[in-house]
Amino acid sequence: MRADDFPAPSRRLDGFTLVEALAALAIFAMAVLVAAAFLQAHAAAARRLELRSALVVATETAIEEVRAGVRPLASTVVDSGPGPGEGRAAPVIRTTIEVAATGSDDLHRVVVTSRSAAAGEPLEVAIATLVWRP
Repeated sequence: MRADDFPAPSRRLDGFTLVEALAALAIFAMAVLVAAAFLQAHAAAARRLELRSALVVATETAIEEVRAGVRPLASTVVDSGPGPGEGRAAPVIRTTIEVAATGSDDLHRVVVTSRSAAAGEPLEVAIATLVWRP
């Protein structure tokens, strides 16, 4: 058999076939889906981290207010919602201040707990300290 015995192909063989193009498109679509899932998880983690930071700030602020005498030395609950300009997306933070007497009349044990939720996941920060008040 010689090469002259076979007919020449009727179409050119350079370029991509439809099947190759569809396979490449499917691979690209899967990569986009994986990237979108990663970005969504990253955004949720960033929201949780931001909320945890806000909880720490709320807890420390409440402790400093009790120490400075701005807040009375009594157990109480404080709810803080979105402030002006924060919009409705700002989380509601519930801060609980628990005051208990110690062996000394002037020394009080104060436990401040701040709670909120990010994407349905509850978050909590608690700090305990002793406050002296004559």
